[in-house]
Amino acid sequence: MMLQFVVEAKTRSRPSLASMAAVVLISTVLAACSGGGSSAPSTDSTDTTGTTDPSGKSATTAAALPAMSINTDGRIPIVDKDVYLGADLGITGPDDVDPFTGRTSIKGHGNSTWTADKKPYRLKLDSKASFFGLPKDKNWILLANYFDKTLLRNRTAFELGRRFGMAWTPHDVPVELTLNGQYAGVYDVVESVRVDKNRVNIANSDNAVAPESTGFLVEINERMDEDVCWRTTHGIALCIDSPDSASDAQVAFIKDYMQQAEDALYSNSGNYEQYFDVASLIDWYLVNEIFKNQDARDFASIYLYKDAGGKLKFGPLWDFDIGAGNINFSDAQYPEGWWVANGQWISRMKQIDPSFETRVRARWDQLKASQIDTIVSYVDENAQALQANGAAKRNFDKWPVLGKKLWPNPVVTGSYQGEVAYLKDWLTRRIAWLDGNL
Repeated sequence: MMLQFVVEAKTRSRPSLASMAAVVLISTVLAACSGGGSSAPSTDSTDTTGTTDPSGKSATTAAALPAMSINTDGRIPIVDKDVYLGADLGITGPDDVDPFTGRTSIKGHGNSTWTADKKPYRLKLDSKASFFGLPKDKNWILLANYFDKTLLRNRTAFELGRRFGMAWTPHDVPVELTLNGQYAGVYDVVESVRVDKNRVNIANSDNAVAPESTGFLVEINERMDEDVCWRTTHGIALCIDSPDSASDAQVAFIKDYMQQAEDALYSNSGNYEQYFDVASLIDWYLVNEIFKNQDARDFASIYLYKDAGGKLKFGPLWDFDIGAGNINFSDAQYPEGWWVANGQWISRMKQIDPSFETRVRARWDQLKASQIDTIVSYVDENAQALQANGAAKRNFDKWPVLGKKLWPNPVVTGSYQGEVAYLKDWLTRRIAWLDGNL
């Protein structure tokens, strides 16, 4: 049976894509798709009976994806990551997807991904809105997944984070995008990482709040491309993500807390848990180690946050498109061997705390049968849906890269089915290796 995408949220208003298997009416905003050299999604999808995947989450046979149309004012091309352009945005889709029309600003997004032909984007709506039943917000990301020819690595990692029960993991919904009248392919609409009651739920402080009452979000980021970045005593590159425009006192407080946490980790006192929330670290670590995520070893997209009066927690998850063997310039390519475990802070925890690895193993055993082993089926179901509804074909008609070696692909299988088979085999071997070595 061809199964549809599983997308869930912890809000009662969130409709799952299981209910999207009705006939899709594509509005006139998508009619211009044909100008991009690919046809619009078919309107002939058939309603079928749903089923349930091994994790207990509902799934159904494939229906056409929601359609998103964005037209910049004057159809000006989006060529900058720093300058927003005004635009009209429209969403249509299956019967249970509420249509949306409104104003937004759009600019480029990403680092290496911004260099790709199929580019990611950042949206900032004029007014808060809910997409696909997710909590209202102005800020959203359109991930292109150009280097990941399965189109599924980010989505699968986010799914693992939700299965692990992490405090908040971005939700994503696959859509077919039309940009300035041209079909642009399959994109993931993703909740951006930001402090908000419905995202990273900590004290959202402006720069007038006392430092000790400030919640903060930081990123381990070797690019050091934010307004406030520094290195710890042991060389970890940190950047402040929130508060925006932090006051001098807040910056000093955040830097001092982060250094105190690292100092405790490298002291002989064994009191590092006064600063680090180890339970959140273990979940973050396991997801990233399952994917052998290149960037998660002290490089970038490693988020940590602290609420006022709380400990330092790891998360949310982000950036997995070159994970799960989709890399050719490091040992992260291979399903065997440690990767994230060799990062500075985690390796130090393993060194000084005999209970750390015991707790990691216990968490693995708790999750393995129901949540980890079944993730390969999740990949298979979502890949089958992308093929059954024709979205994968349309995407790769627009972007004919299946027979090309893109950075940093280690293999070229020549087909969508081959790319999915490689990912499934890699994850199966990775899980088996970790099970034998944790």
